[in-house]
Amino acid sequence: MKEFLENLEIGEGKVKLSAEEVKSILAKNGEMVNTEVAKKEEALNKEIDNYKNQIVNLEKQIETAPNSKELDDLKNELQKMKDAETERIAKEKEAKDDEILTNNIKSAFGDKKFVNEYTEKSLINEIKKLLKEDTTKTKSAKDFFEELTKDKEGIFVNPNTVEIPPTGDINNTSSREAHERELMGLNTKEK
Repeated sequence: MKEFLENLEIGEGKVKLSAEEVKSILAKNGEMVNTEVAKKEEALNKEIDNYKNQIVNLEKQIETAPNSKELDDLKNELQKMKDAETERIAKEKEAKDDEILTNNIKSAFGDKKFVNEYTEKSLINEIKKLLKEDTTKTKSAKDFFEELTKDKEGIFVNPNTVEIPPTGDINNTSSREAHERELMGLNTKEK
C-alpha cells in the first residue's frame, strides 16, 4: 500500500504525495484496520463466550439428568399409571354395559313380580350367562326369560293370594278357662 501511495498522482498537475502524507495516510489506515479487527475480535469473543456458557449449561444438565435406573423407574411408574387408567376405563365400561344389560333384562320381565330379590337376581344372572353363550344371537332376553320361567312355580308372587282375616285380640286359652271355671262354680281368674 505504501508503494501505491508513493506512486499515486493526484489531480491534473499530477502531484505526488509527500513522504509525510503517505506516512499519515498509512497511520490512519492502520488505526482503521485495527479498529475493525478489534470489533471483529470482540464479536468473535462474545460468540465464543456464548458457546462456552452453552457447553457449561449442557454439562450441568447432563450431571443433573437422572441416571438410567432412575429413568427406567420413571418409565415403569408411568407405564403402571397408564395400565391402571386403562383398566379403570375398561371396568367402568364393563359396569355401564352390565347396567344397561340388566335394565334390558328387567324390561323383559314386564309386570311380573318375583317372590324375593334373590330369585330375581338369580334369573337376571342366568339370562346374562345365556346371552353371552348365545353365539348366534337369535334369542333375546325375553326369549330366555320365558324359556327359564315356563311352567315353574315359586318364582313369581301369586296374584290370587287368599287373605286370611285376623282373629282379633281374643286369647282362646284364657276365655275357655274362664268358661270352664264358671261351669264348675269357681271364681274367674282376674289378670
